[in-house]
Amino acid sequence: MRRLFGLLATVITIGVGLVMVLDLTGVLSLAVPTLTSGLIAATFLRLALMTLALMISAGLFNLVIAHGGRIRRLERGWVYSLVLLLSAGSVIAFWLLGREDANQFLLDNVQVAVESSLAALTLFALVYGAYRLLHRRPTWWGALFIVSLVIVLLGALPLGEVSVLAPLRDWFLSVPVSAGARGLLLGIALATVVTGMRILLGQERSYRE
Repeated sequence: MRRLFGLLATVITIGVGLVMVLDLTGVLSLAVPTLTSGLIAATFLRLALMTLALMISAGLFNLVIAHGGRIRRLERGWVYSLVLLLSAGSVIAFWLLGREDANQFLLDNVQVAVESSLAALTLFALVYGAYRLLHRRPTWWGALFIVSLVIVLLGALPLGEVSVLAPLRDWFLSVPVSAGARGLLLGIALATVVTGMRILLGQERSYRE
């Protein structure tokens, strides 16, 4: 029975994938002139959005159950669970009441502040990484990392003595860093294509387990 369900899932996945590819490329509309191009893809997208909404609802329900139980049992860290539930409930209540100004206030004064604090920790992570590299056997790559880190950090300081490093810092951010980011995006695109081909060929087993 399990193999039968796995085979059925494979057939459905491959069929939906092929229909999506044919519809998005316009081949399906050429074969069936009465069919609007992209109509089937839009329908599947709406189904995916409905599934995503159900998954988010299930996640919220699990959030309330898990942290509500922690608050009821007064486990360690129950105060953080209480703050989490109150924050989530206030955001949902403001959205249901149409208070977009309140949600914007929470976003600007809480969410942005937390994200800025987390981003500031990147500085300490980079400095600590450079410190660890200094205690290891020196290599060209380690020296390059430390020099690049020093130039970027000093170039970002609002000091006249190190303002000469600002153009070099801008070059680092616009050329090597941008090239690395584009390489990561290309890797993600290739991985997406490979995963899609594995699904269309029936070699992906994640949806069958």
